Amino acid sequence: MRCTALVLLVLPALLSAKPNLGEYLDIEGVRVYRDHKQASLWYPAPAPPTAAVHPQGGPDYALDLHRYMGRSGTGDRALFWARGVLNLGFARAHPTGTVAGIKAGLRKAGVGAPRLRSMPVASARVRLLFADQTRSWEQGAHWSGGRLVLPLDEVLAQVLWNAVQAEQTVISVEVEERLAGVRADGKAWKQAETAASWTLPVELDAKTYPQRFRKTDLGGEMGRGYTEMDVFCFDFLEGLEPELYAKLVEVAIPTAGRALVQQARFDARSAYRMRLRFPLAKDLDVPYRVRVTRIYTDGRRQAGAWEHKSGEAMLDVTSYREPQGESPEDRGSVQQAE
Repeated sequence: MRCTALVLLVLPALLSAKPNLGEYLDIEGVRVYRDHKQASLWYPAPAPPTAAVHPQGGPDYALDLHRYMGRSGTGDRALFWARGVLNLGFARAHPTGTVAGIKAGLRKAGVGAPRLRSMPVASARVRLLFADQTRSWEQGAHWSGGRLVLPLDEVLAQVLWNAVQAEQTVISVEVEERLAGVRADGKAWKQAETAASWTLPVELDAKTYPQRFRKTDLGGEMGRGYTEMDVFCFDFLEGLEPELYAKLVEVAIPTAGRALVQQARFDARSAYRMRLRFPLAKDLDVPYRVRVTRIYTDGRRQAGAWEHKSGEAMLDVTSYREPQGESPEDRGSVQQAE
């Protein structure tokens, strides 16, 4: 079904927009609230969440799994590393013709020249559930949908990948919004709220959309004649530091008489994975050095100390921290892409 945004006039929630939460009609599958004073002014409830449409058709989702198994040629044969990234796209739009249908229904109910405004939303809570994991966040406004990006650690990435291949995955998104309005209290009107909630299951279908499920063998991509390293940074996907503008990563591999230095730069628009290539074969059992510099939105630069590492062809420079209210083993978080 084709959808289009329900374009209505948006006003501050508790100033001029005052729906009467005690008086409403259900039209075209939408609950519509009457204004507390103007008989011709009505407020349709927000649209339920739906899966956004992928540019190539079908629901908008993708799962990337990156794996690395060490090799004797790179000096890290015992190393195993895996990370994943799950992308989900959501929309909040009423079907085409909903506005016209609501106005026609109101006229049929005896409302002359009906007008519509957006329902004010005081707060929204969104929960993403998959496997035995839950990610949630709250905001003080209507949740308009968009893209959710979930970085996955080694365990979750492989569990989700295996579940997709076995056709056993169902991801659910729960949305609860508090609709703001007023209720009659004798001859006075008092501010009030009412809840609206939806649950949307999302089934990841690898058979129908195999191109959206990518497993990359990082070690198999590496050239044997050069030292190569994959650097990962999930800070911007996870929104760990809102004031962080960019993160610079310098890797120095020591050689006779000098150090070979390569740099990767991550920001909100860059890829979360970058590959550094050094024009010299080198056994990674020999320690190398790493320095991370943070650049903030106010122009400040914070250069970290050089750290020594060895035996790693995979470098994860994410500044992980435990999300508030989650258990220590519950790694990763959700970010809503703008």
